[in-house]
Formats: sequence, structure tokens, C-alpha cells
Amino acid sequence: MKPILRKVDSNAEHSFSVRENIYPFLYNYWHYHPEIELTYIRKSSGTRLAGDSIERFTDGDLILLGSNLPHMWRNDDIYFDQNSDQHIESIAIHFKQDFWGKEFLAIPEHQHIQKLLNAATRGFQIHGKTHDTIVNKMEEILHLHKAQRVIHLLDMLDIIAQSNELNYLASQGFVDQYKIDPNDKINEIYQYTLSNFKNGITIQDVAKHVHISPNYFCRYFKKRTSKTYIEFVTELRVGYACKLLLENNLNINQICYESGFNNVSNFNRKFKEITKQSPSQYYRAYSEKNQNPHLHPNVVADLQQD
Repeated sequence: MKPILRKVDSNAEHSFSVRENIYPFLYNYWHYHPEIELTYIRKSSGTRLAGDSIERFTDGDLILLGSNLPHMWRNDDIYFDQNSDQHIESIAIHFKQDFWGKEFLAIPEHQHIQKLLNAATRGFQIHGKTHDTIVNKMEEILHLHKAQRVIHLLDMLDIIAQSNELNYLASQGFVDQYKIDPNDKINEIYQYTLSNFKNGITIQDVAKHVHISPNYFCRYFKKRTSKTYIEFVTELRVGYACKLLLENNLNINQICYESGFNNVSNFNRKFKEITKQSPSQYYRAYSEKNQNPHLHPNVVADLQQD
């Protein structure tokens, strides 16, 4: 199954789309579209995939995605529980790079914006003061009409283009190599893995699910994603472990097994490889940043050993 070409909502009254979403869960398919996307996650949590980037997202996530960059927001399992009271809230702006005319971004005053949108083929996460400013403007644009909408969008892009508070998402290698494949099975692989990574999932399991041999599966996945399947699953597990760690309900041993690892030493090693911190150091950094002195007792014991 190839990445889905998603048609972005639009109508004759507007040259670009501004949409507030309040749903049980986010659109959770690996997809792409020619429109550039600026998305603010007001309320939601889960795993965000953008190209070969895999990261946890929570309330406040602010992302700029370039044209045709495959991506997906996959909510945590609780959002799909029929008895759950969870819901998502987001604001999404979609626009084509030339919607204001072929030459608009070519003038000297706008070339920094054109450079930003070209670089956004890798995707950006926006943080810091820039994040706060853009979030406020995205809330405001919901209530604007006619030329004020266009002016507001241009103002937001001008601010982002001059900011140094941006982190790339996808690697340049992914962008250079990725081509849309009509026989792509990545969406099917992602959906199966996201539903099963906390269990003892194997390459044989997922290869069987998508009806290809394990050997071909390994080559195929590396070619399509620029990483091995084991690396992909490990990143998912570490991201989920970060979530459990910050929820402060489980100790390190429990988090290890709950997130799909089969022993604590391997969990600690992989966690540090990906986050550059031990689980306890990660927890401490978050707690200090958020001025949360109430550490889980088992984490306190770990901190004393660091």
C-alpha cells in the first residue's frame, strides 16, 4: 500500500486551507500531499513520523512540513478505545508554495521565505519563543477573513524564516532517496508495527503480515526508510518508554518490559543511544525543567547510582 495522496479541504472562497480539528483521534495514515502544512497540536499525544523521523508528540507540537513529505501522527492506544473520553484538538494550515503567484516569493523581500519552504521538504519542529508567537497567530487566523488571512500567513512564515528555533525532522538522505512507489507497503508495515511494538514482534511476523519474505523485507525496509527495521522498532519503544517515564507511574524495570524490551540492561543501553541520556537522567532533566520535585521512588534510587 503506497502513502496516501490526501486531498486537502478547500473551497472557492479561499486560496488556502485553515482548519480547526476536534476529533476522537488524528488522521493516522502514512500520507503526503503537494500542499505545505503548518500544524499545531493543541491537545493530543502519540508518535509522529515525518520521513525517517520518529518522535513522541504531546500537547503543543508545532510542525512545518514541506510539499510531498510523507508523514503521520499516530495517537496513543487510549484514543482508539471505544470507552475513552480522550479527543484531539489541532489547527492545520495547508497551502501550495505558489498559491500567491509564481513570482511572489522570488522578489528580494521574500526570498528568505522561499528558502524556508524549500528547506521544509525535511520538515521542521518549531520551539521556543517562535513556537509561542506562531501558536497565538494560528489561533487568531481561525477568525480572519479575506486579505487578512493571507497577510497573517505571510507574517507567520516571515517569523519562522528568521528564527533559529527550528529543528529538522527528516534526514537529507531520506529526502534525496525517497520516491513514491505504487507498490509501497510502508503504510501497512507502520500500522502493524505501531499496534504491536510493545509485544515480542519479529521481522518474520511483520514480513508475513505484508506477504513478503523476511530477507526481502529487510532490504526493502532499509531502502524505503534509510534505517533498519530493528532500528525503527527500537526508536518506537524508546519513545514510548519516554512517555511512561514522564507519566511517573512506573519504575524503570516496569517501563522496560511495558515498552517491549526483554531485559533492563539492553533497555538502558538503547535508551541512552537514542536520547543521549540514561532513563533516570532523562527524567531528572524533564523534572527540573518543569519544576516537578516529586520523583518516582524507584527513579530516585536510580539517580543516586548515576
